[in-house]
Amino acid sequence: MPDDRTRLGLPARPFLYTLDQIATILNITEASLKSMGYLYFEGRTPGSCHPDEVRAVNVSRGITDKPEWRVEERELIRWMKRRGFRYVDR
Repeated sequence: MPDDRTRLGLPARPFLYTLDQIATILNITEASLKSMGYLYFEGRTPGSCHPDEVRAVNVSRGITDKPEWRVEERELIRWMKRRGFRYVDR
């Protein structure tokens, strides 16, 4: 049975980055990432997401749980391209 998801017609499985992974990619601290205005926290940040912000989604189970913020790979790639990074899919 083939393992290629697109050949089977299945949607791509999204990869979700944690904020510390994104901070490591950008070579900054997680605190800097949060304080520099790069992130739009879905459901917490007022207004709509600006194109210069990367949209972070809370994946924790309940509203009383500590938030666990994740960024989808496509969203991170879009944001990085906008910031001048070059993306190469290997």
